[in-house]
Amino acid sequence: MKARFTLKQLLVATLLIAASTSLRASDTPSEVITVSTAKACSGLVETWIKKYTEQHPEVQIRVVNDGKGEADLTLTQGSTEADKEAEGNVAYVGRYALLPITTTSNPLYEQINRRRFDKKELKRLFFQNDVVQEVEEGKKKDALRDGLTVYSTMGRTSGAQAFASHFGYRPSQIRGKRIAGDDIHLLTAIGKDRTGITFNTTAYLFDLQSRKLKPELSVLPLNLKKDQEQILRSGNLDETLRLLEDAEIDLIPLQTIGFVYRDKAQVRDFLQWVVSEGQQYNHASGFLTIDKKTEQKEQKRLSRLLSDR
Repeated sequence: MKARFTLKQLLVATLLIAASTSLRASDTPSEVITVSTAKACSGLVETWIKKYTEQHPEVQIRVVNDGKGEADLTLTQGSTEADKEAEGNVAYVGRYALLPITTTSNPLYEQINRRRFDKKELKRLFFQNDVVQEVEEGKKKDALRDGLTVYSTMGRTSGAQAFASHFGYRPSQIRGKRIAGDDIHLLTAIGKDRTGITFNTTAYLFDLQSRKLKPELSVLPLNLKKDQEQILRSGNLDETLRLLEDAEIDLIPLQTIGFVYRDKAQVRDFLQWVVSEGQQYNHASGFLTIDKKTEQKEQKRLSRLLSDR
């Protein structure tokens, strides 16, 4: 005898199957990864997240304000105490450059533009004299140095640490005025104080849409090869980034950025994607890619960790 089902019975059966499938799916919640980042790097980090989750919709990545180090991924700049305490759980994912900058409204702008600053002159311009220098130079005056006000910021995410250490100093030895907050405020400071000079990242100095140096800003002329100097003076972000990736320029500090991370499989997978596929988005946000040696090292290490899971 053949079983017969009414339309109502078929509809009820269909709804029960759908509900069962939905319940099984809800038993396996999607992975959630938390990320803590600095303001200057937030645009790049958000781009990585967007592109990765487009390929992996089952993963949720959320940016959080985390001052306690509890996020799965915490942005770090260079080698810090946090890196050392992480016992090797640091993946390097990009770099930024620090350029010395002033404004075209600086009363000493023409005098600045006639100079070609070498390393010794940059040190003298941005840092306090030590005791030996004071004795050697005595009462010698430097009208340009004395007429300029250096601005820098304080804090864990400030570029002051990278800038000072590159030239063999501590951040406390940067002369001039220190302001609180993010490095973006340095541009406001030298905009208000026409005697101001500072240093800042390419991500802040350039308009990321037009790819040009922001209005009224001017990079201090450096003692470089003619073609290198022309690229910096052109104020083109993409040409500047390519130059800094292709040539080692001792007058321009480069700082590595990375993530201190919790040892989770999905976190490692995201990091491997950033190192391999995510690098193509660094330039758009004003950052350099990691160098080839670092890229190969990170890919090898993360691949090994993923295969061991």
